Amino acid sequence: MNKNVNNIVNFGDKIFGTLVCNGRRLASVNGMNFTSLDAVKRALLDLAGCYAGMAVITVRNCTQGWRDVTAMATMRRPAALVQSAVSAAPRSGAQYLIPWAS
Repeated sequence: MNKNVNNIVNFGDKIFGTLVCNGRRLASVNGMNFTSLDAVKRALLDLAGCYAGMAVITVRNCTQGWRDVTAMATMRRPAALVQSAVSAAPRSGAQYLIPWAS
């Protein structure tokens, strides 16, 4: 996450933030307990959970009167699911076999 000098969040500033992916709001925050812009973005990403696609994070600081919009393309998937799918795939020769397609 980029550190933006112009958009400073002070503890006690009234903050509204949303994370929208593929036209759906996945997470939103409304509070005064954030110490930085990165903390707001991290909270939104944690609340959003697993998603894939283009996400737009909008953070509005009502106390100082600015808004920050960040676009992010990502594939956030749980690490345990990805590891088990890779290790469980049978392999024969140079091609992967798909068990449900045989």
